[in-house]
Amino acid sequence: MTVPFSPRAFLRDRQALLVHFSTVMARRPELTFPEDLRRAATLQKVPLAFSTIQRGDTNPNGSGRGGAEGSVGMLVDIGPGTIIKSVSHQDSGSNEQGSLGFGPTEENCASSIDQRVTSNEWHVQDYLPVGLFILPPIFVRRMVDIGGALTPVQVRLQVPETVEPFPGVRVFSANAEKFLELDRPSGEWRALSYDEIIPPR
Repeated sequence: MTVPFSPRAFLRDRQALLVHFSTVMARRPELTFPEDLRRAATLQKVPLAFSTIQRGDTNPNGSGRGGAEGSVGMLVDIGPGTIIKSVSHQDSGSNEQGSLGFGPTEENCASSIDQRVTSNEWHVQDYLPVGLFILPPIFVRRMVDIGGALTPVQVRLQVPETVEPFPGVRVFSANAEKFLELDRPSGEWRALSYDEIIPPR
């Protein structure tokens, strides 16, 4: 009997995480960090753009292999009700109305990772939030008072001020060799396995 293709199992085989990033070039200028990620964690029946992140990936402000659309985002799992609308090896121009990506077949999911250069895009809805994901250096869009007017500007943050708006939420990262989780009380990062982030089913 042929086993149906599972995007979740595919991501597990590739040791890839799904992350929706807060970006400095958002379609909605009024939706800035951290409100954008708080909103994303509660959305139902609304697809968002996600990047697949592997160990060794860098953000747009880093040097080396790409993968991320930003430096801080919401890491999610695929649940029974999750719908993957499309996948692409590049920015597919997705929005709530659709995407220029392709259906989530085994071939297309593989191409979305194998052929990516600086980023890729999975268009996903009804996901299961797992935690926050950070790839330093951290740059976000925030509302800043400039001459008495709140204005969205790009700012650089350190880890403590990045995670402070998300109390009780697990915080992850990755370097070239390992996935990492932040121990909030000590501020130290500890190595952990993919299964400790996305448990097998």
